This record gives sequence, structure tokens and C-alpha cells, in this order.
Amino acid sequence: MDLFLKIGGILSILVIPILLAFLNNKLPHLKHKQESKVESLRLSLEFEAQDLKIRSDLYKDRLAKSLFNNDALTYNEAKFFSQYENADCWVAQYAGIRNMLTRERDETGAITGFKPKSNLFKAFLFFVGYISLSSIGVIPLVIMNEYIAWMLSVYEKGILLIIPLQAFMPIISLLLGYLCLKNFDKYVDCRAFLRCFKRDAYKIPKIAIDETESTT
Repeated sequence: MDLFLKIGGILSILVIPILLAFLNNKLPHLKHKQESKVESLRLSLEFEAQDLKIRSDLYKDRLAKSLFNNDALTYNEAKFFSQYENADCWVAQYAGIRNMLTRERDETGAITGFKPKSNLFKAFLFFVGYISLSSIGVIPLVIMNEYIAWMLSVYEKGILLIIPLQAFMPIISLLLGYLCLKNFDKYVDCRAFLRCFKRDAYKIPKIAIDETESTT
């Protein structure tokens, strides 16, 4: 019995500090999470308030940035997505390809939709550029012995200016190839976003929106 008491005492000495440390870290996190939800709800109510229309564009833009936690978002963009169900999800996807889209507007300046800035031909050029530049960049790895022998031959001939070009050209080609791939990937993401948005986005009926605004 004494042995169990000793073991229990030792375990309590080891476990209790760990448990207290865990609770000290967890409780502030839960409190902050709850406060964030309350703040988000307050911002949502302010965003839908009728008197927001008389506010300055700067104020409305900053409110939209705070509401969706995105520094690049404008009020008009936020207002457009707020017409749709699960606006937070759409804004999060939109933020990554925002610069790849052109915003379509009506006569009042309100956003009515989006279209891609790049066409299929540009995307094809990016893809071809990625394949070509990446192939050039990996040539030294494929024929490393021959490539080194070529550099030594150039060095022995005294053509020193070509050596830096030989050394850095593959690296530059790989970097440019990566940029081409990144732009091509953004084009694909852009098209995928527009396709999914057109297919899956559910626009909240205007009656429901008006009822929500009237309650605020």
C-alpha cells in the first residue's frame, strides 16, 4: 500500500505541473477564440447596417478587410460576395487569384462578376515556357560530366566571360521556369474558381437580404 502511495505521489508531482501548464495555454486560446467570434459577429452587423452607406469609402474598405480578415479586399468585393451563401469560403479562394481577375461592374460601380485577365493563349505560353526553361535548367544535371568538361575547356581557352554564363544560366532558367509554372498554376486556379463559383455559389434571395438589413 505504501508503495502505491509513493508511486501516486511521484506521478502527481510529474503530471500536475504538466496539466496546469496545458490549461494555462489552452484557456487563453479558448477565450481569444470566443472573443474573435463575438468581434466577427459585431463586424457582420455593422457591415449590414443601413447607415454604412453614408460612410466614406475608406471606412467601408477597412471594415471589409477586418470582416473577412483580408488586407487586399475592398468593400465592393465584400459586398458582392456577401450576397452569396458561405461568403467566407468564397473570399478565401478569391484572395489567392484576385490579381488574375478583372472585375465587371454595372453603371453604379457595383461588382457584378469576374472574368480572367489571361486567355488560353497566354496560359499555353506559360506552360511552354515552363517546359522549355526547366529542360534547359536540368541539362547540366543530366550530362554533368560533359558539362564540367565543357566549362574546363572554355577556361583553358581563356574565355573567362563565358564561365559565369555557363554556371548561372541553368539556375536562371530554372527560376524563370518556376515563374512560368506559377503563372500557369494561377491561371488554372483562376479558371477553377470561376467554374466552381458559377456552378456552386448560391445567391441569397434579395428578399432574405432585405429582411436581414431591416432587422439591423
